[in-house]
Amino acid sequence: MQNKNIWIVIGIIIIFIITALFMFQKPEQTGLQHVTVGIQTGPANALVMVAKDKGFFEKQGLNVELKEFAAGKDALIAFLGGSLDFSISGDVPVTLSTLAGNKFVVPAQVVGKTKNEVRVVARNENTLDTADKFFKAKKRKLSTSIGGGPEFFTYEFLNKLGITKDQVEIIAQKPGDMPAALISGSVDAIAIFDPFAFIAEKQLGDKAITFTDESLYSELYVIEAKESVKQDFTTLEKLLNGLIEAEKFTKDNPEEAKIIVIKYTKLDKETIDGIWNSFDFRIALTPQLLEYLNREAQWAIDTAKVTKETVIPNFRDIIFDIPLKKISPSAVEI
Repeated sequence: MQNKNIWIVIGIIIIFIITALFMFQKPEQTGLQHVTVGIQTGPANALVMVAKDKGFFEKQGLNVELKEFAAGKDALIAFLGGSLDFSISGDVPVTLSTLAGNKFVVPAQVVGKTKNEVRVVARNENTLDTADKFFKAKKRKLSTSIGGGPEFFTYEFLNKLGITKDQVEIIAQKPGDMPAALISGSVDAIAIFDPFAFIAEKQLGDKAITFTDESLYSELYVIEAKESVKQDFTTLEKLLNGLIEAEKFTKDNPEEAKIIVIKYTKLDKETIDGIWNSFDFRIALTPQLLEYLNREAQWAIDTAKVTKETVIPNFRDIIFDIPLKKISPSAVEI
């Protein structure tokens, strides 16, 4: 009986050891290459979420670990610091980081384009039904997110209206705090991207008025990769293949794709439905990206984000299109 108990104990110990080894083995030991990608868990990264959830990255031999950040610019900062293999951010952080002398490449966009994804949502004041009337009626408090697409849009938007610095107070605020600030009346308007613009519109209802100008700017989202991928883009190619499969899946199964995005973003179905068509979910490299990067560089100089002596680089040099051109030639429009 005593011998039997000993063998039971030994068996339990063996099972424990095997389980522990399995739980703590490195991703590479599973036969998959471990890759870290930094993202802001917003709807713009739908293709990344779909590729992860549906196993499209694993199909390519990658164990992609998604690292979540409050904003894409924060993901880019972490990437530049060396803690990520890839990051995804809006186009403005790419411009500012390049002007600051950081070295990296952009191999693809995760959206082909967006439509009024960045916009101004204001408190409705009846007869002030145009942006011109609203902002010229009195000095306004407008909150936006500094260092990204919303700030650039705000500058372009107010500049087009002829609104000077003494006619508006720009307040830096986190995107998630903006709807509540608008509802409380602590600001008159917000300039922000979805889903926060949509959330503000939904919560205010007919007390909200929205001002858009797609001709000015509508944010793009891009992948950042290390310059070393120019010598070996095997991993990058696998990542892009997984994303392109996610693109096809999303196009064919939009409702299932929405459910996946809801799971990652924790947004409700009404919000996802309301903003879904603002995004062109496809892997691409478009002329609009280069146009934005150049305009943003001039804006950075004009607003003293960089010195007036800063030379605007040839942004085409940071576009590394060889992998995408190999996988999907038609996706490269530059």
